[in-house]
Amino acid sequence: MNRLVFLIVFTMCCAPDFSGQPTKCPKLPETYTWKSADDYKKDYDLVKKTLKWLCNTPLGIDVQQRSIANAFVLEWLAGSPQIQVEIETKKLTFYSQYPDLMFSFIHGVALHKMEKPTVQDELSLYSAGYATVASLASQSEELSKSGELKPLLKALKKNRIKEFTQLALGHKDKK
Repeated sequence: MNRLVFLIVFTMCCAPDFSGQPTKCPKLPETYTWKSADDYKKDYDLVKKTLKWLCNTPLGIDVQQRSIANAFVLEWLAGSPQIQVEIETKKLTFYSQYPDLMFSFIHGVALHKMEKPTVQDELSLYSAGYATVASLASQSEELSKSGELKPLLKALKKNRIKEFTQLALGHKDKK
């Protein structure tokens, strides 16, 4: 029994992180230029890793690197023939008070598109964006106390992001 407890504790504390969540931003090139579809394809995996880092790293952590990573992925997304992100700000419940959270929303949508390329319906995409915003906001002392974000944070806590998104999009309940 003691061996089992020791093994569990060791695995949780000392073993490498197998959660898939990057703990450090991937190394980004100092300069980058994308002119062709092949150029974009070459950086696809790097952009995906960077998006994972942006979606999982709390907003107040490594702010300068976060800004650099954000610029990198947004520039890649702006020209990529593989991934297109279309967001209507009127469907973002937080946008009027927290417009900067739109970047995190875009990161969540883009990562969802990369991880699940066959799932492209509006509800799934917006749910992924809202889940990213909610997760990051819940880790922020300031944002977690926001009245404007309270319904979203409550939806995250109750695992009801899809239902929250349906309301935000104006969709009727599809049970």
